[in-house]
Amino acid sequence: MKVSDIIKGLKIPLYFTSVSPVIIAFFYDNYKHLYLFLIMLLIVLFMQAALNLSMDYYDYKNGKGLYNDDTLFPVGPYLIIKNHINPEKIRYSFVIMLLLTVFLGIYIIIITKKYYLIIIGIIAVIVSLIYVLPPVMLDNRGLGEISTFLSFGPLVYIGSIIILGLKINLFVIITGIFTGLMASAIRFLHHSIEDNIDGLRVKHFKLIYTLITVPAFIVMIYKLYLFIFLIPAILILIFHIKYIKGDPLKITRKTNQIVLIDFISTILFILYFIL
Repeated sequence: MKVSDIIKGLKIPLYFTSVSPVIIAFFYDNYKHLYLFLIMLLIVLFMQAALNLSMDYYDYKNGKGLYNDDTLFPVGPYLIIKNHINPEKIRYSFVIMLLLTVFLGIYIIIITKKYYLIIIGIIAVIVSLIYVLPPVMLDNRGLGEISTFLSFGPLVYIGSIIILGLKINLFVIITGIFTGLMASAIRFLHHSIEDNIDGLRVKHFKLIYTLITVPAFIVMIYKLYLFIFLIPAILILIFHIKYIKGDPLKITRKTNQIVLIDFISTILFILYFIL
């Protein structure tokens, strides 16, 4: 198997969005606890890998097709359809990734003695799993963004803040909302190809997409100086929204643009904390 197939199959280019809250929390803490940061990165990466593998497995079982396999952001069971990997191997790999996530989660709770984080951890795992696992399968019910918002927004960011020994305040909550909305926006755009062509989500894509992305930046006005730092990303987002159009296939091919905006935003957060 080619390296490019592994990258596409595991959807690695999307992992930055998952680890972005952890990176922001690390720099908010003035990059003091490198070891804890690395463990948190592994937890999020293993969880994201587990989710992607489970999505491939259940997408294949549910007869979903493969789209955009010529890009870095394919939608659908790439490893199974394109690389002919046995679906059961994908399922076993998903379980292994999930177990590694749980093991590291328990480990970091023990070494930090933040035992009440078990509650947040359980909620995070449940919210992530109901995104794809039957019978709930939020991703098939047009509610995937809710799970994505919680999993890669407030839960992971606030959890990271607690692990690093910092206090939860309004700024922390708002930052968690920002990262959650950005992750939800990426999910909404990336999976638009799977939505019903005659459904509400497709017919009003630009409106819904705007209502997800723009508030992510609006809430940051709470920290005006940070908001000013984010202006370059805001301007790029405005142009991105203005010129995004076409059918779901054309729209979902713009995933690279919103991922880039998220990347730029994270870098601007880092610069804000450093400067």
